Amino acid sequence: MVTKTETIAAIATPSGTAGVGLIRVSGPLAPELAQRLFRPAHSNCTWQSHHCYHGDIIAADGKTVLDEVLATLMRKPRSFTGEDVLEISCHGNPLILQNIMEQFLALGCRPARPGEFSERAYLNGRMDLSQAEALAAMICAQSAKALQLELSQLKGSLGNSIDELRSLLIDGLANLEAAIDFTEDVSDKEIPAVPGQILQAAAGVELLLSTYRQARLITQGIRVVIVGKPNTGKSSLLNRLAGKKKAIVTDIPGTTRDLITETITLDGISIHLTDTAGIRPPRDDIEKEGISLVRQQMEQADILLLLFDGSQPLTDEDYRILEQSKKRDCQILTVVNKRDLAPAWDNRLPGHPLHGRRLLDLSAKFGDGVEDLKKALSDLAGGTDAPAEGGMISRLRHKLALEKALACLKAAQNCLATGQSSEFAAFELSEALNALDEITGKKISEDVLSRIFSGFCIGK
Repeated sequence: MVTKTETIAAIATPSGTAGVGLIRVSGPLAPELAQRLFRPAHSNCTWQSHHCYHGDIIAADGKTVLDEVLATLMRKPRSFTGEDVLEISCHGNPLILQNIMEQFLALGCRPARPGEFSERAYLNGRMDLSQAEALAAMICAQSAKALQLELSQLKGSLGNSIDELRSLLIDGLANLEAAIDFTEDVSDKEIPAVPGQILQAAAGVELLLSTYRQARLITQGIRVVIVGKPNTGKSSLLNRLAGKKKAIVTDIPGTTRDLITETITLDGISIHLTDTAGIRPPRDDIEKEGISLVRQQMEQADILLLLFDGSQPLTDEDYRILEQSKKRDCQILTVVNKRDLAPAWDNRLPGHPLHGRRLLDLSAKFGDGVEDLKKALSDLAGGTDAPAEGGMISRLRHKLALEKALACLKAAQNCLATGQSSEFAAFELSEALNALDEITGKKISEDVLSRIFSGFCIGK
């Protein structure tokens, strides 16, 4: 855990040459280091908190100028970490940044661990754990909607929802404990069989849990796996959707033997496309391995895009693909390619294997119908708009904690409904409360904390 005497420093901007670089210092030495290593350009540098000053950064010898910089001192507790924080904005040459870092380290700072600034912000009460996790995720967000969701959580949407649930549980627990401690003063009529707070809390937890799939699609993107027999145009379709030549396209069936991936953005959502080997009886060990990878990808897909060649009659391979897709618990999109050629079949005819199924016709070669496919992908990913109010959960850790809380709430309901002692129900409510506190970090083990913050970038 953080010790009060340590001052940490880190380069907070990515490695490489840039116009501007930032060094961040947090801890009790920050004000002293500001005065020792910064030479202001004007004599009126009074080091007011949250004011930016122009000048030079100098070496610890007090003579050597390292760079012309802007320096900002943010005094505790009104800083990101809740400690005294010094930030130096300098030119983004890695040599300059390293030289400045060496001066801070020579004067008593130690290098910050990944995520240590955010960890101190959490430990000092500047944010809860769900906000800290949202901050790290926001930095790495791959789409506009993911950024919107993480920003909402950074602003406290999830923490506020958890606090409301906590309040209900505390009220319900207080009623039960009153019945336990003051049995003679509280009549049975004053305590309902299942207190309303427990029912409300359970409904609230279920509502949060229902947002998990939606939020995961927003933050992690949607996995779309293109499946079909050889030479149906899977690689051509991937190239068309990607807007560039990503996969090799030839008239030779079975050109693609490995997985080819590309990420595009549709309506603010990341779509992770995977082109797969054509499904047919394998002709060698390499093709056999490629087809094995197809089946693995089908298991993990959010959307299966089944691609058929409309210019050729359906084959046994097509029928096998249809059968395999029925066993997958995901969305299915059926697409008929090569509409620029004469059609070889009509699914409107009774008895056809695709009879009654909604099909999208397109030409991957010329692009006709591809925009309709993009819209269909967006529609299948539907419901990915963040709700106007309330929190969402996008992390498995949160989902598991809420599932634990819900199980405890149901156990408490069962205890009361079956006439068991209120002490049993009170225990279950306490366990549910502990599970909620794991989300915001009011109660969390040090091992879990270390695991969470070790995934952050250095300087954040």
